[in-house]
Parts: sequence; C-alpha cells; structure tokens
Amino acid sequence: MKRGVHCILLLAVVLFTSSTSPFTYADNIYVACGGNNTIYKFNSSGNMSVFASVSSSPYGVALDSSGNLYVSEIYNGTIDKFSSSGNMSIFASRLDRPTGLAFDSIGNLYMTSAEFDTAKINKFDSSGNMSVFASGLNYPTGLAFDRSGYLYVSDSLNNRIDKFDSSGNMSVFASGVNYPTGLAFDSSGNLYVATWNTDNIYKLNSSGNMSVFASGLDHTSGLAFDSSGNLYVSDTLNGRIVKLDSSGNISVFASGLSEPAFIATQVPEPATLLLLGLGAVIAVRKR
Repeated sequence: MKRGVHCILLLAVVLFTSSTSPFTYADNIYVACGGNNTIYKFNSSGNMSVFASVSSSPYGVALDSSGNLYVSEIYNGTIDKFSSSGNMSIFASRLDRPTGLAFDSIGNLYMTSAEFDTAKINKFDSSGNMSVFASGLNYPTGLAFDRSGYLYVSDSLNNRIDKFDSSGNMSVFASGVNYPTGLAFDSSGNLYVATWNTDNIYKLNSSGNMSVFASGLDHTSGLAFDSSGNLYVSDTLNGRIVKLDSSGNISVFASGLSEPAFIATQVPEPATLLLLGLGAVIAVRKR
C-alpha cells in the first residue's frame, strides 16, 4: 500500500453467543482514521460514536480473545492496546514501521513491518516479548490464520501470498497476485485477497486456485467477514466500506471516510479461535 494512506478501518463485530443465553449481542464496528487519529465505533446500522484517539498514524488492527483492540502506529513504531472501554496502554514500542497484526490461537500477536526486501514478521507473547518469526519478505501487509494454524501473508511487492507453518517455514501459496494487501478466510476455508493495483477481490480455494470474486472497486486494502458470511471491504480511494454478500453483490455500508484501509472482525465461532483478514480475529466466549 502507498505510504500516503492515513486511515485504517477496524471492523470489530462483537456478537457473542452462549449455550445458556437466549440472545446475542449486537454487532459493533470500529474505524481508525489517521487523518484525525481517531477510532470511531459503529453499530451494525452505521451509527457512529468516538471510541478512542491515538497520537499518530494508526495502521494495522487486531482483536484478542478478550475483546482488547490492538493498533499499530506505523510512524511512531508502537502497538497500542485498548480495553473494550477505550482505555489505552502501550503494548510494544521501538518497532520498525509496524503494519499488519493478527493473533494465533494461543494468543501470540504477529506483526508485519513495512520494509523492503528485509521485512520481517515479528511474534509477541502475551507479555509483549518479541522474537523474529520470519524474514526476507518484501513489503508484507496482510496477515490471516487458517483453521489449521498456518499463517498467510500478503508479500505485496513480490506479488504473492506466502504460507508459514508454526515454525516459520515458508512456502508460496499463490503468485501473480498484483500487489496483494488484505486477507480474510470465509467459513469454508477459502481465502479472499484485496489488491491495491487491480481493484479486484480474489477468491482462492485451499489449493490456491484463484478466481475474481468482485471488481469495480478503487484500491482495496482491508477485508473481514461478519457472522452472517458477508464480506466487508475497504474501498480506499472512494473513502467507503462496501459490503459483499456470498454472490459478490455490493452495497455501501459506510462512506465519507478518509482513506479507510485494514479491517478486523470479531464474531462468534463455537469452541475455536480463528483469525480473519488483517488482524481479523474470531473470538470465542462461552458462558
């Protein structure tokens, strides 16, 4: 993604189910904008309120299993942690251009860095201790875990999607993808890819076979699914978030945004923890 992008969209669909409760909670959607360094909160109808502010350049977003929100500030070199009520603390600092964020199934946080040729994926434990998980990428942005625990990374300037096992061993999952950015898995295990240069959303099956799912957007970046299987896409240069149903039909969810980018959703998934999109997490709470 171009460095001039200033606004990150975080979709956090907080929709907890319970085997003992007769109801579910409403969806909530969070948008972080670099233009005014403010994180907004939307309900599923699009009503907006201010959730929190940061000091500079919010970028990657992710939710942990407790509903805490993590935001990378690319130019400050920090990862901020917000409680569900918006209280902020610094989770990690002195980082090299932190970008995409995603949690694995046991609560480790993974981060890409917006560097060229020597870019890394860093791994943080719950205490914020950092180690290098993988290196040698070229401007990686999006992260997503599948249900088997493999990490997928959009290696943007290499025009490919890389796949890593838990030890950091890499294989190429798909190539020839023109500047991939956001990633998200649907409930059937298909991987969706946003692209900055082609303005298409691609769908890849488990074998890496690729087809066009949607087109006609303008510099897409972030992707995330809600609990009903709808895909939300940041249509960045049009300043809006669009919503795609399972057939790829597009409707506008939110507009008038300042360069929205990455998206993360939190939706119910019984007895499992899945990662979607750029830091997109499906969090489980059973009560």
